[in-house]
This record gives sequence, C-alpha cells and structure tokens, in this order.
Amino acid sequence: MYPILLGAGILCILYLLILLAKGVDFAVIWLPAGGLLLLMGFYVRHCALHPQGFRLPLWLQAACILLLALGLAIFLVVEGLIFRAMLTSPPKDLDIVIVLGAQVKGDAPSRALLRRLETAQEYLQENPRTVAVLSGGQGDGEDITEAECMYRYLTAHGIEKSRLILEDRSTTTQENLLFSARKTDALYGDGKKQKTGILSNNFHIYRALLLAKKCGYTDVYGIPARSDWRLQVHYLVREFFALVKEKITGNI
Repeated sequence: MYPILLGAGILCILYLLILLAKGVDFAVIWLPAGGLLLLMGFYVRHCALHPQGFRLPLWLQAACILLLALGLAIFLVVEGLIFRAMLTSPPKDLDIVIVLGAQVKGDAPSRALLRRLETAQEYLQENPRTVAVLSGGQGDGEDITEAECMYRYLTAHGIEKSRLILEDRSTTTQENLLFSARKTDALYGDGKKQKTGILSNNFHIYRALLLAKKCGYTDVYGIPARSDWRLQVHYLVREFFALVKEKITGNI
C-alpha cells in the first residue's frame, strides 16, 4: 500500500513543478495533496517495517480514515457533475450567447480564450439569429480588454458586427453574468429571461451555470469549448476548490 501512496505523492509534487514552470494559476493546490499522500505513505511504511513501533490511537486512525473517505466521496460526486456538464450540447437558435472572457496576452487571445472563440464562431455561424455578448474587462498584462480581443477575432472570422455586444468591465465570472444582463436588458427588456447560452472552457461550464442561475437567469444552457488536455487534470481539481469557495461565499 505504501508504495502507491508514496508514488502518488511524488507524482503530485512533480506535477506541481511542471505547472509552476508553465506559470499555471493555482498550481499550489497540488502541494498539500502531495504532502498528505507522502505523509500517509511514510506512516504506512513505518507501520509495515516496525510492527511494534509507534502507532496513532485507533480512534484517531478511524477518524482520519472516515474524514478522508467522506472528502473523497464529496470530491468524486462534484467532479462527476463537472464532467457531465462538460459533455452537454446546447440547443440551436439561442437568443443570446455570453462568451466568458479569459486571459489576453498583449492584444492576442490566450490558448484558453482562443478555444472559446473557435467554439463561439462555430455556434454563431450555425445559428445566424443568435446574438453574442463578449464579456471581459482588462487585467494585468493585457493591452486591450478581453471583450475587444474577442470582438476583433470574431469580426475577422466573418461574424457580423451587429450581432456582437461588448461588455468590457467585468473581472469575475459573476460580474460577466451580471454586467452582460444589463447589456441585453436594452434589447429584450429583461435579458435574464431570454434563452441564453454560457460559453466557456468545458471544465468551467458547471460552475458558470450555477452562478448564472444564482444571478437570476431562468433559461440557461452551457456551451463547452475545449481546454488544454495537458492541463485538464489540474483544471478539474482546481474547479472543485473554486466551487467550494463560491459555495462558502454564497455565490452559488
């Protein structure tokens, strides 16, 4: 048993180093995971090699096992919900598609944003009556707003300017949704009641839909775009903790 725990812990630490080298956000979540697995592995190894040596009290061992089992069960259930949302297909002819912004590098879309834009372009071309809200402000290292970057890409790829609405103030997913609704209110009276698609990278869809419903959207669907397969495991694990944070803060 302990070789598996130790091996898993080492893999977590190596994955952390790879993520840090790539400059991936929230890579630090792999440090406590790796540390816990290594600690458990060394303890099990100690017990196997020293049968008469130090042991944690049985009640403490049972409490730790129960706590870990409960945490793992919750994690697996949430990941299942995230994964199910990743596989959804949106209906045709949505009234509105809100394209959530992602990092812009200078004035060019990041890899994550580019995948969202490719999916947005495809959906808008296949559904010519749908209007898109391009939602995202300007952050550090960005020469233009995320909304402007998306607008330039989509118009350069044949999407009519008249179908694109720019929302260029938001900095979080919740703000994306709230500020986009204000933009569509001018068209529909109450944008939140329209048939709306939320477009983001696949791992983000479940949280985005929960946030949208909490913000008052009544007829909302996910439109998943691809994400970097090399970082997919990290994104899925990170999303679990993002959901926990949103739940604690009352956003979902």
